[in-house]
Amino acid sequence: MELFDTSFKALDAALGAAGKRQQVLANNLANVNTPGYKREDVKFDGVLAKALAAAKSGDSAALNHLSPSVETDSQAVAMRADGNSVDVDQEMAYVAENNIRYNALVQLAQKKLDTLKYVISDGRR
Repeated sequence: MELFDTSFKALDAALGAAGKRQQVLANNLANVNTPGYKREDVKFDGVLAKALAAAKSGDSAALNHLSPSVETDSQAVAMRADGNSVDVDQEMAYVAENNIRYNALVQLAQKKLDTLKYVISDGRR
């Protein structure tokens, strides 16, 4: 039996992806005045879904090496003459959304750890 099950591995990977996305969003904001800069974003949901499907089929190793990919946002439209596609208001909304997601993931991980701690400590009584 594994100490950390599939859901904990998925939470760990999702937390890493949310942290990476925060870095990418900060980089977008740092380049708001860079001519020709195209915004980037992190793609992870599809990777996680595939790994979870594989884990459900019995391949638990699929969750061991998940990594988010950073991609240039091809749908972002340059709204300025210099070709920069970063919209500060939109980026700040993405930062807020990512922060909420990260905090929710931390709470889920904490609940799983609290449950594990309870099981371990209750076993000594």
